[in-house]
Amino acid sequence: MKKIDDPKTPEFASWDSYDSFARRVRNHRRFILEPEARAFLDTVRATLKGRNVKIGAGTILYRAQRGVDYDPFDDGGEEIAEGPHGFGPKRMKPQPNRANEGRVNPAGIPVLYLASDEQVAISEVRPWTGSEISVAQFRILRDLKGVNLTLGHGKMSIGHLKVSDLLGGGEPDAAAKEKAVWIEIDNAFSRPVTLSDDTADYVPTQILAEFFRDAGYDAVIYRSQFGKKGHNIAIFNVNDAEAINGAPYEVTEIEVKYKEIGNRWFSKPPDAGV
Repeated sequence: MKKIDDPKTPEFASWDSYDSFARRVRNHRRFILEPEARAFLDTVRATLKGRNVKIGAGTILYRAQRGVDYDPFDDGGEEIAEGPHGFGPKRMKPQPNRANEGRVNPAGIPVLYLASDEQVAISEVRPWTGSEISVAQFRILRDLKGVNLTLGHGKMSIGHLKVSDLLGGGEPDAAAKEKAVWIEIDNAFSRPVTLSDDTADYVPTQILAEFFRDAGYDAVIYRSQFGKKGHNIAIFNVNDAEAINGAPYEVTEIEVKYKEIGNRWFSKPPDAGV
């Protein structure tokens, strides 16, 4: 079995090479990468084929932020009843050097997070019923080269691997390992971000995003967990898009879906009665 990912072949050392990379940069080194982490990134670059997507100039995308403005004056300066207004163009873009930590960007380095439609944009800010949300349309100003991280969304990395490889201590062939690794990368970018997340959990995808940027990409495209077809588009240069209009919205309903993720506890054995 290969001990380290090999960008020259190219071949990943294992079907779970992404997890190994993620553990290394979370818990060991992240600024001066270890040889194993560097080999993983170089192998990612060598297997990027088929993931280029053009985002054409003029494409309309959406961005939402919590809150709205209330303006008590009309255009003539006359005081009127207050009415809600969506945040203006400057407010709808991330502020230089003040960007919060995100799936694609570290704190202080702004990235413009956009969505393919209004529903995805609003859902991504985690609103509650009754929330007031500003939503703006953004227009892409030039043709952009995006890396498509949607191909393995929602799949299981081990779903197509042979049981004999998983249980017998062997490794799948190079093609199967490559598919498994990219499924893990795709899912890592689309995994929901919450306020309770440890910022160290962002590190692997932040490093990958910076690596994609260094490889000549302008944006990262990944699936949203909200909506069956929605996409998120993170644009590295915030000036590659302009806000062209905006409006205030109110969230009227939220559908909650859930699943049990662990073993249920019982205060008494199930057959002991009440």
